[in-house]
Amino acid sequence: MMLTDVVDAYLTKQRSLGMRFESAEVLLRRFCRVMGNPEIGEITPKTVAAFLQGSGSLSAAWMLRYKVLSGFYRFAVSRGHAAFSPLPTSLPKLPPQ
Repeated sequence: MMLTDVVDAYLTKQRSLGMRFESAEVLLRRFCRVMGNPEIGEITPKTVAAFLQGSGSLSAAWMLRYKVLSGFYRFAVSRGHAAFSPLPTSLPKLPPQ
């Protein structure tokens, strides 16, 4: 299944539960653009790590991206769209703020 199709299904489900998902939608749409809209099973941990890192240094934005993608991949795996989550299993330590 294509990444954008799974994202659309995830957002539809979240909205049907009454959740407002504007910022998560923007982030997931950006994820689709950066990944190039492949089949969801073609996304590798390396490309996800690059998306999470972004262009700057490690920040709270990393954790926001991680949390949104974590929920998305829980949905995708539970529905059988993805075999596994390519998210890192250990979280980096954020610098003190």
